[in-house]
Amino acid sequence: MLKALHDFGSVKWADVTGRDGLPMLAGPGRFSFYSNTLLPTFEDGTKPSPPPKEVMSKETFLLEVASNLSLKQHLKAHFLDNINPYYKFIDPMWLNFSDLFPHNDTALQFLYSALFAAAAYSSPVATREIADAFMTYAEGLVQQCYLEHLCLPVLQGLMIIAWQKHVMLDAAKGHLYHYMAIGLSNHLKIRDLPAQERTVNDVATIRTFWSLFFLDRISTPKLGASTAIPWDPDNITPYIDTVSPELVDVSALSFDHHCQLYNIQQRYIDVMYSPNFQQRPAAEKQAIFAKANNEMLALRKKIDRRLYISRNVKPDRVQVVFWITYHSILINLYRPVLNPKDPGMVHNIPTAFRSSTASAMAITRLLKSLQASDEIKYLPPFIIYHVFRAALVHGLNLINAEEAGGQRMSSGNFWSCFRVLGELSGIWKELSEGTMPFVLMATRGWGFQEEVGGTEEEDEEEDDYEAGINDLLGELEGEVV
Repeated sequence: MLKALHDFGSVKWADVTGRDGLPMLAGPGRFSFYSNTLLPTFEDGTKPSPPPKEVMSKETFLLEVASNLSLKQHLKAHFLDNINPYYKFIDPMWLNFSDLFPHNDTALQFLYSALFAAAAYSSPVATREIADAFMTYAEGLVQQCYLEHLCLPVLQGLMIIAWQKHVMLDAAKGHLYHYMAIGLSNHLKIRDLPAQERTVNDVATIRTFWSLFFLDRISTPKLGASTAIPWDPDNITPYIDTVSPELVDVSALSFDHHCQLYNIQQRYIDVMYSPNFQQRPAAEKQAIFAKANNEMLALRKKIDRRLYISRNVKPDRVQVVFWITYHSILINLYRPVLNPKDPGMVHNIPTAFRSSTASAMAITRLLKSLQASDEIKYLPPFIIYHVFRAALVHGLNLINAEEAGGQRMSSGNFWSCFRVLGELSGIWKELSEGTMPFVLMATRGWGFQEEVGGTEEEDEEEDDYEAGINDLLGELEGEVV
């Protein structure tokens, strides 16, 4: 158990390699950037070039897309229903002219092709060939737009492409477009104005900032890395303040609260994953942990009641995703103090372990509610990192449980999370399949290969162990789950 706790609390998960010697997607840890390729010192001119990837010609693509109105409308609807609610990349009114694609001005061609590409990759209707064609067209416009067409649609298009590349674990291009978007954000003119004085441009600029901030925080599993965005989120008008009160819905509330959560993580939790945290004096580490914990408690008290989940009303997906994120960030908070080799912090382990368990249980319960309504396939890709964390916590509980009831419960929860990762691989293939081997390797390395492989369905009867966890969840969550 001590080894497992030490492994789980480590901030160096990025150093993990698989049995074949290749790096594994071992986030979320410090600077966990995943790549299977090694950049050579010099290009090897004697090595034959790989065959070019087959993509339909630009002329064929434009002719096909220009006349395929149903495809464009499907991709727009898919993007607005299943991607945009979580990221707020774009206001729907900006898509009023998307049916005309590719007969738009250059900046809108870029935005629409990026958006259609992102939608096509996860659409149950569009083929991979058409998704690649949209992406190739969008990437072909990047340099021209970046140099000659500086405007919000270009920044939004860059964010969408960066997001898609990160999801596909194309880290090099993901960061290329990611930092191009951050560089372009230097041109944002974000003014602190009363609501009645804000123009349409002011609102669009503020919302674009928050979309960029959110992308920067969730696009990779890194922890401990400061944002490179040249704006202080604390000095920016909150996203929710740009929405008229009568138009505020759970989607807007969820996104705004997500931004608040990740701002707290960036300011107060990421420091616990910084390279020198473990070398600091015990009193200083304890103060940092206490401050982060207090900030999360303060936010918990301010969560809008409309985001709470009632047992009597079917929740919106964005509500469920928000609470999964909330509990995942709590696990991030407790992870660095679950280190049995740190004598100055070891007294925190019992409370941190119980709280991590409660959060992992809450995540699993929320996932089961989505499985019951067949909504797992509509979850955003960043949920994979949250399920990843919860699965490992259930693994810790499995080796810690002394009674059969506790082992059955933990094993059932572990496999529930693992099955969700499997379901998500149908939509977010690269990211989901990148995490699954690490989950299995880590848990087997903790010494319970037989237990993990032996029980895939949890016992339906609620035993004393489950009842105790439910009591703990009730204390922490009230009416949330």
